[in-house]
Amino acid sequence: MNWWQKLSKNPLAKFGAFILIVFYLAAILADFVSPYSPYAQQPNGSLLPPTKIHYISKSGQLTTPYIYPTIQGNTDLETGKRLIEVDESKPSPLGFFILDKKSHLHLFGVQGEAKLNILGTDDQGRDQFSRLIHGSRISLFIGIVGVALTFPLGILIGGISGYFGGWIDSIIMRLSEVLMTFPSIYLLITLGAVLPPGLTSTQRFLLIVFITSLVSWAGLARVIRGQVLSIKEREFIQAAQVMGGKPIYIIMR
Repeated sequence: MNWWQKLSKNPLAKFGAFILIVFYLAAILADFVSPYSPYAQQPNGSLLPPTKIHYISKSGQLTTPYIYPTIQGNTDLETGKRLIEVDESKPSPLGFFILDKKSHLHLFGVQGEAKLNILGTDDQGRDQFSRLIHGSRISLFIGIVGVALTFPLGILIGGISGYFGGWIDSIIMRLSEVLMTFPSIYLLITLGAVLPPGLTSTQRFLLIVFITSLVSWAGLARVIRGQVLSIKEREFIQAAQVMGGKPIYIIMR
């Protein structure tokens, strides 16, 4: 539990862990956190700016947050600027735990005709915030998948290299040096070109992440090898060997 004690005593580490937890929870619960489907298109809603939220009524009273229906209007032929049309006759209040037309529950949303676009919309009228939340599923879980594959491989291969030494160490280190010379961007381009065309985008992505993780162990293996070389002659390692500990057990411990 030393790692937990170190984490609890480091305010910056705790803050970073909290941010990561929030991001991963938002990614896991993307359908609940995002107000719209990432593929839903809004009529006349392309390239809208972030929706302005109002807290003061026209009479000057503090009220429940609300927004107005906003669409993309005509283009000014003289300036080329696209005009934004706001219908102030139909204020739509904001709220939490809103059901959409398909009875899907969302953390927040609008009760009315207006659309809440926190980050605006793209050129096809899709909500940018919803797309960002759903897209974070892929971006964030790249790290988890990569570490889950690369970390055990790097520890095992680097441990074997440093523990046994000799020709085994030479072969593993030369292989790791070859792998480290591959530029990652060109490896990704090559994998994207040679994968079967019938794969879906999700299958293609997972396969690329899996392959790149399998060949990314070299850097970690060299670090682990150096650590193993520095401690393999110490007394507790020799004691484990005398007591009959197998090499793979000693390496992993």
